[in-house]
Amino acid sequence: MDWLWVLITALRAVSPAPEDQWATRLSELDEVRAEAFATTDPSLLGRVYVRRSRAMAADAATIADYRERDGRVVGAELQVISCRVLAASTQRARLEVVDRLGRARIVWADGSATELPRDEPSRRVITLERTPEGWRIAGISLRPSTRR
Repeated sequence: MDWLWVLITALRAVSPAPEDQWATRLSELDEVRAEAFATTDPSLLGRVYVRRSRAMAADAATIADYRERDGRVVGAELQVISCRVLAASTQRARLEVVDRLGRARIVWADGSATELPRDEPSRRVITLERTPEGWRIAGISLRPSTRR
């Protein structure tokens, strides 16, 4: 039966489901976002977000806050747990995403590190827009969990 899972995995890699394609796209954007946090370079956020987005401003402010205190956030990758397409066109996509922050830590100028608390999964609606530079995050809103 193991050969069946190998076959399924191979087929998904060649022709991933739409949700997998969007999750991959989000992960690629998040890699750049994590790099911005790790290098304290908010200019990298322009490769993640549309111009003047609230999320970009919030991330830039967080990066600046840590930089002013001689710290940088390392390991700030978001792990996509699930991704569901709510609507998609050639220019815009709305996704319902459940994700959680990986094992992030603050590395201080003296070389010490402070682990950030483990994050619980968050449910969000993420809107992506196609720009001349590629897909960018246009908006993020929290969606309450249906778990009880």
